[in-house]
Amino acid sequence: MSEQQLPLHHIDTSVILEPSTTDNGRCCRRYLQKVGYNYTGKLSLAVFGEILVSIISTEVYNDMHDFLDVFAHLLRIRNISLYTPRNIGQTLNKILELDTRVGPTDREILACAIEDNAVNLVTLDKDLIGNKRLEKEFGIRIVHPKDLL
Repeated sequence: MSEQQLPLHHIDTSVILEPSTTDNGRCCRRYLQKVGYNYTGKLSLAVFGEILVSIISTEVYNDMHDFLDVFAHLLRIRNISLYTPRNIGQTLNKILELDTRVGPTDREILACAIEDNAVNLVTLDKDLIGNKRLEKEFGIRIVHPKDLL
């Protein structure tokens, strides 16, 4: 199956940054191993920005570079691409109208996934996972990585 035919997943920041020592982190690592083989993975610019902030906030210089190397390797090896939003303003407003618990960055991440016609938004965010109202309105599934294993 070619990459074009693989289901499109937008991946949230939490899936990338969760420590592999937690149960969630182990699920995230197993899920990420499927990206590029079973799923096409994309990161919105909001996710990319959050990850870069986390990287440059690392106080030990060698740790910062190690983190950056691991992240760049993940993008390359799993063929994860970046998504730049084009016109998400109305979608952002509709998400806020439907669920005020969704924060600004999470709204942007979800709006990008919707605009890009992703099948799934993969996240650890409890306020988003299985949010039937948002899923029904926008025709997207919001899932935990373990749901895809």
